[in-house]
Amino acid sequence: MRRIAFIVIFIFACITSFSQSRFADVTETAGIDHYFQVFQGIFGGGAAVLDFDNDGWEDVFITGGAGKDALYKNNGDGTFSNVIDEAGFSGLENIVTQGVVCADVNRDGRIDIFITTIAKVEGDKFTASANFLFINDGNGKFTDRTRSYGLDQLSFSTGAAFGDLNGDGYPDLYVSNFFNRFDGRFDEYIGAIPEGDRAPAHDLLYINSGGNFIEVSESYGLTHTGFGFGGVFTDYDNDGDMDLIIINDFGYMATPNLLYRNEFPQSTFTDVSKLSGFDLGINAMGVGIGDYDMDGYMDYFISNISSSPFLINPGKNNAPFDNRTRQLGTSYPLIYTAEGEMVSTISWGTNFFDYDNDMDLDLFIANGSLNPSIVPNPNLLLENMNRQFVLNGPSSGIYDESIGRGSVTFDFDNDGYLDLLVVNQSPYQELNSEGDMKGVRLYRNLGGDKNWLKVKLSGEAADKNGIGSRIEVYVGGNKLIREIDGGSSHLSQNSTIAHFGLEKFAKVDSLIVRWIGGTDQILYDLEVNQLIEIKQGVITGLTRNFPITSKVLVYPNPVTQTLSVDIGEINKNNGATLEIYTQTGQVIYRLQSTDHLGRKGPIQWQIPSSMPSGIYFIRIKTRTEVITKKFVKN
Repeated sequence: MRRIAFIVIFIFACITSFSQSRFADVTETAGIDHYFQVFQGIFGGGAAVLDFDNDGWEDVFITGGAGKDALYKNNGDGTFSNVIDEAGFSGLENIVTQGVVCADVNRDGRIDIFITTIAKVEGDKFTASANFLFINDGNGKFTDRTRSYGLDQLSFSTGAAFGDLNGDGYPDLYVSNFFNRFDGRFDEYIGAIPEGDRAPAHDLLYINSGGNFIEVSESYGLTHTGFGFGGVFTDYDNDGDMDLIIINDFGYMATPNLLYRNEFPQSTFTDVSKLSGFDLGINAMGVGIGDYDMDGYMDYFISNISSSPFLINPGKNNAPFDNRTRQLGTSYPLIYTAEGEMVSTISWGTNFFDYDNDMDLDLFIANGSLNPSIVPNPNLLLENMNRQFVLNGPSSGIYDESIGRGSVTFDFDNDGYLDLLVVNQSPYQELNSEGDMKGVRLYRNLGGDKNWLKVKLSGEAADKNGIGSRIEVYVGGNKLIREIDGGSSHLSQNSTIAHFGLEKFAKVDSLIVRWIGGTDQILYDLEVNQLIEIKQGVITGLTRNFPITSKVLVYPNPVTQTLSVDIGEINKNNGATLEIYTQTGQVIYRLQSTDHLGRKGPIQWQIPSSMPSGIYFIRIKTRTEVITKKFVKN
């Protein structure tokens, strides 16, 4: 044991030597005092970031399980006030809440709240419960409209997510359920029996019709059952619509994880789980989404017991994702506690975020032992260093051995650096360890001297907060992508304000918003260290609008290293040729349609380092037309 302890101390000392503390635990000074209280152990809980009163300071809703939920209003001075009592959240008595997600479901400009529930408690017994939809009245109060919106089905629900499946501007809803029925206790081993009592459940998919929600899972082809912990809407194939990832617990004895491709404009999904390699039979708990390698395609980290898979998007149709968790340094099947004990990693919430504003995405993993079998299980912060991840543990300020579950990122103090909130459970039984089991933790990012940009979307034809829409930022030859979150991590939802770390760059070359169900919108020459709000369809001095069928988009412009050329709806397989030439007419690059011109997505050209700065031209030639665009090489 002394040898192990020495090794652990040595490793921690090495980490500390190249990394300073980046976060401070400000939970108490911020006025947050909340535990997620389990009912007979194990399940929940989550948090969602929202600005419910539209004052420019992001608030947070945290589920309470068998205890009371909390709505923490951000006071704008580093403190929060729990306003749950005066906000009108009635009907939650004797209900065990789980997860929470938020969206403007009725498009009135105010954020509404959807809460999932696992049970209704009656003494020592429990039964299925309806979930809850609370509509924001705009006066600091919410009204329970679950039944009138058609969401009052009884179920044993865990996670949920909002996403606009059909591009009509109204957020649709996916709800994961854990079992079909249950007769017993939560603190008994669950999931071992795939039939009968404790059988895996059928999930729910609701289309938002504008006045209510209509359950359409079977008509959309979602007939699976599973021990569901969540569904996540994301555009994995870059075709402009919302696909669906489903994560399941006990996937090795029931249903593994699933990936459904949205076939919009058809109202159906296609199961591509096996084709894509997403059909992993693991104890999946949560999902982190981000383009970690900046190749223009979203990658996915799925939290698990023991090693968690890191699925790299191949960017090609019908090609499987590549699980590279070992190669990338994110595989931690075992971790050491502060006392030097080696324990199995049990991971739940997970978030990609650029915490140090150096332009690449780092990774946070909220760990927590099973409850009531409590063993300290510290969180992990993995720093992206040249596309490899390095543990930045105790020295980072987020080292906590409590019973972690959901986690979210947001800039609660509006300083341009992302902060972190982790939902911790209270221990159900007496601890088997001397560890300090803390409640919910709020970690303030201590910041630095690097630049940033935050983007808030305001949809017109699209979802009011741009849920599912994608923002692309081009700076210094890099392409940074953020997808607006409608629910991810574990039973949680991150901020819908996109954050970009920008290193020392003083300007953003260009920014593209790819609205779900709408047009693309491009802005040029943006100043850094500011929050900008982009309203769909509104043209400013910095903004140009391009319809989806726009002939040719060239970005970033000016360019330094990588030029992207999107030729839109031009017939790429009918004799098209792309040429890049100088002001004197010398052709320096040519691409035929028989090469890569017919592939999906933009063409990316790596500019030779020997290419002089100046003005250049792109020419697209087809059988019927010639289109020319100018760009500047920095």
